[in-house]
Amino acid sequence: MALADDGFDVGLAYASDRDSAEATAADVESRSVRAAVQRMDLADLPGSAGAVDEFARDLGGIGVLVSCPGSTAVECIQRAVRYMIAGGGGGRIVNVTTSSSGLGGLTGLLAAELARYSITVNSVVVPAVEPDFAAPGPDDGEVAAVASYLCAPAGMFVTGAAYIVDGTRIAMIPHSLTEAGSLRQPRRAGRIRSYTGRWAPTRWTR
Repeated sequence: MALADDGFDVGLAYASDRDSAEATAADVESRSVRAAVQRMDLADLPGSAGAVDEFARDLGGIGVLVSCPGSTAVECIQRAVRYMIAGGGGGRIVNVTTSSSGLGGLTGLLAAELARYSITVNSVVVPAVEPDFAAPGPDDGEVAAVASYLCAPAGMFVTGAAYIVDGTRIAMIPHSLTEAGSLRQPRRAGRIRSYTGRWAPTRWTR
C-alpha cells in the first residue's frame, strides 16, 4: 500500500488468488488512486509480459515497476521499459530480490543502460528463508518503505544500488550452516614471490 499512499495508481499481478487481489485493489482505490488487476502465469512468459500491456492500457502508461524474482521478471522489465521510454518522463524499476537471485546482478547492468532515459534501477534485497534460522525476517511494510523511497522524488538520483533489508542476517550466520560447510569459501594456498611481491597461488583448497 505504500505506493498507493504516495499517490501512485497500482497494477496488481496475481498467480491464482484473484479474490485476494481484488480485495487489495479495493483497498488501493480507497486511497483515491486507481487499481488494476491482472493474472500473471509464471509458466507463460509471453502471457506474463502481456499483462504489463494490460496494466499500461488500464492505467494510462507505466512509470514504475516493482518486480519480484521469477522467470518472467526480465520479460516484464523489458516490456515496462518500452512504456517508460515512450512516455518520455523517465521511470523507476525496483527489483525485490534475494541474494541468490540473478536479478541482483542485472540491476547494475540495467541502471547503466537506462540512465540516459532517466530510468533508475535499484534492488531491495530480502533474506532467503533458511530452515535453521529462527531470526524473524522483515515484514512487508519494511520492504515497501524502501521501495517507496526509491520511487519517490527523494530517490531520483539513486540508481544501480542494492538496499539490503535483512535485519543483520548477513552478519548473523547460523552456526548449523557453518558446520555443514555450506558457507565456507575456497581459500587460496600459495606464497609471495620475493622478487616480484606478487601472490603465487599453488592450489585451491577448502
